[in-house]
Amino acid sequence: MHECVNDKTKTIIIKIMKTKTIITLILAFLFAAILQAQHNDEEMKLLFHKKDKPANEKIANGGYGALTLGWTQVEGKSAMLIGARAAWIANHHFALGFAGNGFFNDFYNGGDNNPEDYILAGGYGGILIEPIFFPMAPIHFSIPIIFGAGGVTAAPSGGWDNYNDPYYYNNYYYSSDAFFVVQPGIEAEFNIVKFFRIAVGASYRLTSGINLDYKYFDEDGNEQTAPPIDKNALNGFNANITFKFGWF
Repeated sequence: MHECVNDKTKTIIIKIMKTKTIITLILAFLFAAILQAQHNDEEMKLLFHKKDKPANEKIANGGYGALTLGWTQVEGKSAMLIGARAAWIANHHFALGFAGNGFFNDFYNGGDNNPEDYILAGGYGGILIEPIFFPMAPIHFSIPIIFGAGGVTAAPSGGWDNYNDPYYYNNYYYSSDAFFVVQPGIEAEFNIVKFFRIAVGASYRLTSGINLDYKYFDEDGNEQTAPPIDKNALNGFNANITFKFGWF
């Protein structure tokens, strides 16, 4: 018994040390990006412009709003990803703000509307940290990281013809849960014009895990439970394109 307790204690200590190491590396990385911003005095170069602007017209602070469209996988199925961002930019090299994404998979399977079929739909959001490297170059890159929380629901995957059927949609058809999320990514940014950028990138969504039990009624009206939903069903890669508007 004593040895078991010691093993658990060692495991907890190792996890804490790993977490501190990751946080330290992230902070060091962000600090290096800020230092780079303080020593950079280049003028922004654009893909489309009539003439170069004088260096004294550049701004030390800016900001942007953005719309994100993307593809991801949820429980091994293709899913649509729609999101938005709003961030403040310090010295062209570091953005801090908020970001959120919504998703759904297998929204309409076009099948027989079996009651045991379901979709996973939800959303998440939180703080956005985004170091930006070589922002004055017409094509450069950034590393957006989202720290936040979200929620997901298992809902019936029927067709549009079932949306007004009160029997088809009842409390037994829904199961929801909340989760924490960290989503690091990398994006290539294109300076189109002074106030507009397009970013193309990829990221990985890592969640704290979900606990969902999807229930339904069979043809005889008996309550049934679908096979367990994987607790890591929301973990996966994302591919996205983001349209940014603002002062960079």
